[in-house]
Amino acid sequence: MRARLAALALVLATAACQAAPEAKEAEVDLEAGRAELVAHLSEHGALTTVDVRLVDEATAGRQVRIEAGTSAAPAERTEVLDELARAGWHTSAFVPTEVRVSLVASDGATLDARDLGFARRGADAAALFDRYGPPAADESWRP
Repeated sequence: MRARLAALALVLATAACQAAPEAKEAEVDLEAGRAELVAHLSEHGALTTVDVRLVDEATAGRQVRIEAGTSAAPAERTEVLDELARAGWHTSAFVPTEVRVSLVASDGATLDARDLGFARRGADAAALFDRYGPPAADESWRP
């Protein structure tokens, strides 16, 4: 009797698995997310160039990479860099695992996330959350 019940349970479990395939994570439209972020950043008066790349790969994770040029005065550059990092964190495309920002001034000075106090050139999700709050792509996300 136990063997029949075990066999029946196996048949039912197999049928349930076949009837309800695993839910896949929604596909991310990287180009639309990139275009939205470029449009937003292009409105910033102190930026002369903007290059945005959204990466969604198993090996790299979900990264936002922003490289921009600026005409801002030296005293304003950190603020501009902070705005780039904030915009990258709040992309609507996905919750980034890392945001890399690079700002090159007209005099050749280059700033990155370390100039904002982050530990590396790419700020990780937990540090971004601590600085900017929940990401726009998922307000309930927590590190």
